[in-house]
Amino acid sequence: MTRAAVTAVLLAALSAGLSASPGRAAAEDAVPVCPAPQAPEFAGGKGFRLWVTRQGTMTWNNPLRPLSPESLQVLQVVIRNKLATAYGPDLSGLRRGPSPAALEAQNGAPIRWSEAMEGLPPTLRILSEDDGQVLAELAFKACGDPPKVAVPKPAPVARGTAKGQKAAAKGGAAKGETTRPETTRPETAAAEGAAGDSSTDAKEAPKPAPRAPRPRREKAAAPESPARTPGGLMLPQGAIP
Repeated sequence: MTRAAVTAVLLAALSAGLSASPGRAAAEDAVPVCPAPQAPEFAGGKGFRLWVTRQGTMTWNNPLRPLSPESLQVLQVVIRNKLATAYGPDLSGLRRGPSPAALEAQNGAPIRWSEAMEGLPPTLRILSEDDGQVLAELAFKACGDPPKVAVPKPAPVARGTAKGQKAAAKGGAAKGETTRPETTRPETAAAEGAAGDSSTDAKEAPKPAPRAPRPRREKAAAPESPARTPGGLMLPQGAIP
């Protein structure tokens, strides 16, 4: 082989290596693109499985190297009906991560999701955070439907707080609940009866005795009428000594 032929082969290999993205598998070794809504399924030992549903990148500033921002490859995965992430400088070695929203809040940078997944390696290697040892190797199985993601339940509101009291009041008004009349205890009934008797006595107090009628003044004795005679004749006074 001539020197020109050798040079051409080396240049072709170099250009192919430069054109391929770091951490991406070659076209013949990459996982096939699954038609939506299916996703590639990876499985490992002890029945562990995950589905890769999205692929993207994140650029964030490392506090140790503020002048050289780092670019991370991020995979959104579904594990046991929960969202999680696997991220790293390339797809050859990934770290376990929280949900996409938590990862963005943790690094203070957004994830730029791509429209399609390309170049996934046939085996995903999960590395430890400390020394980079391989914790698990997950091999591609097939394209399948990922499980539905469970929606987390909202945290219960304490009853003693103002929000809890307002929510309870709104719930009771919406349901049309009415309060039941409280039963009266015997002691309470007796006390109320005593109070009622006292109020009745106060209202029906005995009236004061009527005053004794004043003695009527005797009229002056009328002058005696002149004596009458048996015959009915009237004699003037002093006529008979």
